[in-house]
Amino acid sequence: MLTCILIPLLLLLLLLLVSTTITGAATPLNGTCDNCPDFKSFLSCDPQTCDWLLLNGYWAGNTSVGGPLLVGGCPLGFCVSNASGDHIWIPSDMTYAISDFACNQTNRMGILCASCKPGFAPAINTETFDCVPCDSRSSRVNWIYYVLSVYVPLFAVFLLIIVFNVSLTSGPLNAFILYAQVVATTLNLNAQGASSFTLVYGAGSTAFGKSYQIPYDLFNLNLFVSLLPPYCLSLNTLDIIALKYLEALFAVLMIALITLVIWCQDRFKCASNFKCRCYHCCKRRKSKMATSLVQAFAAIVLLSYNRLCLITIILLAPVRIVNKLIQTVEMRVYYNGDILYADSYYSIRYKLLGFLFLLLLIILPITLLHYPVRWLDWLVGKVRCLRSVYPTVSIAILLDTFQGCFKDNRRYFAGLYLALRLLLFFAFSLTLLQQLLLQQVIITIYIFLIGFLQPYKRKYINYLDISIFLNMALVNMLEFYVASTNQAETDRMPLVICIVFESILIFLPLAYFCSYVIWYGTRQHHSRIQQRLLQLYNKSLRKDKSAFFLNQEMQSAASDDLLDNLGYSDVSGDSVTDRGRDFDT
Repeated sequence: MLTCILIPLLLLLLLLLVSTTITGAATPLNGTCDNCPDFKSFLSCDPQTCDWLLLNGYWAGNTSVGGPLLVGGCPLGFCVSNASGDHIWIPSDMTYAISDFACNQTNRMGILCASCKPGFAPAINTETFDCVPCDSRSSRVNWIYYVLSVYVPLFAVFLLIIVFNVSLTSGPLNAFILYAQVVATTLNLNAQGASSFTLVYGAGSTAFGKSYQIPYDLFNLNLFVSLLPPYCLSLNTLDIIALKYLEALFAVLMIALITLVIWCQDRFKCASNFKCRCYHCCKRRKSKMATSLVQAFAAIVLLSYNRLCLITIILLAPVRIVNKLIQTVEMRVYYNGDILYADSYYSIRYKLLGFLFLLLLIILPITLLHYPVRWLDWLVGKVRCLRSVYPTVSIAILLDTFQGCFKDNRRYFAGLYLALRLLLFFAFSLTLLQQLLLQQVIITIYIFLIGFLQPYKRKYINYLDISIFLNMALVNMLEFYVASTNQAETDRMPLVICIVFESILIFLPLAYFCSYVIWYGTRQHHSRIQQRLLQLYNKSLRKDKSAFFLNQEMQSAASDDLLDNLGYSDVSGDSVTDRGRDFDT
């Protein structure tokens, strides 16, 4: 127990030490160059060549005609990045705008490289919304392709969860699913576009990124979408982000539809005595179907929650446009820098939608934190007016699906696990180094909570969760070192060692999940074999019993026939008496 507490504390202290000793990206000196911008480390000059140096992942330009030079952070993949260094080099004798230089290689234009060039449109199936060639004819065909590649696999996953009654909220998978969702979203291992993997894997860095991104992203309901070639739907980036709400909620809507159909069938049956084969099939499996629907709803909510958080954060996120004094001049929409954050069009169409989902995302963990705990049971028993807010039987069954693996006085941990996702996405809205530092603090606090409170009924699950959280803390700390180290330095060996160690750590939870699936499948297979053998034994036993009773009846019938033939069919009858009289005579 003491080890579980000391290790995360040492990791946090080490991270704080690294953050104070590493100054981050090297800030070139301006020297005596003419017309050299001084935006600290964001935009500066090389003292020897007087070429401009723009920090990776940043945009520089004018937001209005004749306006001052400003700098702002770009979304991942929107602006040009230098994979072998921290800055991109902009020639001092360039004849076009600096903003065009930052956007040209990505087929983008505008403020923060927000818009695609004419003839291009954002791809719907890439994380960075790459600008791909697009026209009206191809976009109409791509809508069919979109439905087949997104909603059909989601429907297949939904059916698998229903048919096999999959439970993802049982204790052994809680921390792993959280780890998978975090690694695929907030804990970005390529340092937000710095492409640190190229130092080790070179041209294979993209393949390595997909090797862990694809299996982990399955737990965000991104079902192999990144394997498909990029395609467009003639929508802007914000429309694509809003459309992803429907993808995340599709399975939930399917469960609601099936529940509504079953409820209507029950009501229709009672009203008109209507009978059909399908109804009776559902009637015979009503309890099993209800259990499957509850398990499926809990699993889909768990898988969709993280993705809904990501969509909401990127839809609502603003970006600061700063001047030379690093003072905020404008606030613009992060994924569409051409729109001011206070713009009425954006506020009505997107911001309102984002705030509604944010409210929903806050209510769900609060609900799991609130119901049910012992002190609340006692309080409801004392104060009658609180009974109206206490969960009914059906809601209590649903809550037990999330909280059943925890101790009775620790059931609120189900809400803490969901709240952790929301907290990590709040950190995701900060700058990269601030995000990684805050994530380390949050993860350390959760390790302390699990170590001290031991919330699970099964003791080994507590240590399992601590192990996965420690892995997450180590990966986060190594990523902080990679992101804050100048990759242009000559001595890259410590950086390479960190990346290799990070690559090993990232696959350990995946190996655990594969082992758990194999063990669980083997156990279920043996259980089914034992049930089948027991059924066969009972069936044979019933056959033996029926054969025994049939043999007894046949023997009894044969005895009666023999007595009839001998005249003794009725021992107390006349035939025996008459024969006795004849014998006496």
